[in-house]
Amino acid sequence: MISMKTSLPMMSFLTLLVASQTTVKAEEDSLQGQQGADLFKFHGCVNCHGADGKSPVSKMVPELAGKPAGELYSKATKILSGEGESDEAKLMHAAFYSPSSCDAPPTDAQIKSITAWLAAQ
Repeated sequence: MISMKTSLPMMSFLTLLVASQTTVKAEEDSLQGQQGADLFKFHGCVNCHGADGKSPVSKMVPELAGKPAGELYSKATKILSGEGESDEAKLMHAAFYSPSSCDAPPTDAQIKSITAWLAAQ
């Protein structure tokens, strides 16, 4: 049988352990969100979709902010793989893979970070 003298310090330790894990997760989520915002800018997404993903430059460009991350991820990966069917998707794919493009297309992990950030907007 565990005495009260032994169990109280153990409970305190477990409480601190759980609290620290929650804090670490919140910090990771915040960092991922910041990375998503930075990557959205770095890869030039802001040029057409607006700095916040809410203010596209034309009616042909979709608003991305607030949409489900899974939906955004699916569409982005189709476009980047050349499977997008609309003229806009084909244009976006061509822009990323053009010889004059300075930067490589976003990686899968970067797309996930960007779409998570957009979904949270």
